[in-house]
Amino acid sequence: MTTSTKTLFLAAMATSLAACGGGGGGGGSASVTPAFAKIDMDSAPAISAAVVDTALESGEIADLIDSDPFGASGEFGMFGKTASYYLGKLGRAPGTGPAGWFQAPIGPLTLDCEAGGTFTLSGQQADPNVPSAGDRISLSFDDCESGAGETADGSFEFVIDTISGNLDSGELVLSVAMIVSNLTHTDTDGSEFVDGRVNVEIDTSQPPQSSITVSGDSVTVGENSVTRTLAEFVTRATSDTSIAPPAYTIASSGSVMSSEFDGEIVYSTPVTFAGSGDENPYVGEFLIRGDGGASIRLIALDNVFVRLLIDEDGDGAVDHTIDTTWDAIRD
Repeated sequence: MTTSTKTLFLAAMATSLAACGGGGGGGGSASVTPAFAKIDMDSAPAISAAVVDTALESGEIADLIDSDPFGASGEFGMFGKTASYYLGKLGRAPGTGPAGWFQAPIGPLTLDCEAGGTFTLSGQQADPNVPSAGDRISLSFDDCESGAGETADGSFEFVIDTISGNLDSGELVLSVAMIVSNLTHTDTDGSEFVDGRVNVEIDTSQPPQSSITVSGDSVTVGENSVTRTLAEFVTRATSDTSIAPPAYTIASSGSVMSSEFDGEIVYSTPVTFAGSGDENPYVGEFLIRGDGGASIRLIALDNVFVRLLIDEDGDGAVDHTIDTTWDAIRD
């Protein structure tokens, strides 16, 4: 997969993290069904941007955790780099075996961070030489300050549900659960926050085609003052590296709530998005529905321009049309 398609896949992961909400306690509480968002000429751009960002572009997980959970490429995200650094200090670095899996049981091991706070790593594995179902790696940060202006707090756990195929060649089918609890990364650019669980299936068994399918019940991802929650979602992304530049597709459905607008919207992709290389999709549609059947149909005209068809009253007729660009929607 290219960097761009990995980012798109990871964006799907970011938007698919389940929110670890609520808990028991005396008396209990009734669930509240949120009201649907009002869709009109004024709200359509912000609602469209929220859907595009969460379903296609976000990429917070790529930065917060790791674009390569086995470390086979040697590339780590922000938390992955932190974990790798402290593992090295402990003499517990990713091994040289298939997929770079850890070659020894792990902890729990706790270290002081460079400028304050602590970092704890633990894990279990059935076979220290190869990943297998039930293996897990857990990272926990307690106000861990790097000394370079970065602070991590919260925890992340990676659990293998099923795995099959050839690890040496990378041709495999992998199903994992990623459980994130109040994970926050803060630096000079601001803060990012993730809380919840995502279920991911990665299929690289038939190269040059590969796919990632992400599903879950709900999502909460925050960046600075913006918080978005996605629920009841399924996202599938594919990549074909037999074409230069590689081709990708993305199809997604779910619902989104955001601090950027009031209420909830439901979205789907009646026309699957497709693109190539590092470019925006050149074809595809989002259908976004809100209060009273009102809707926005976001149509990719090409990899530069998009069109919003707005039905404010839910009668099926287009009331407003906005022609804009991918860059404007994603800004």
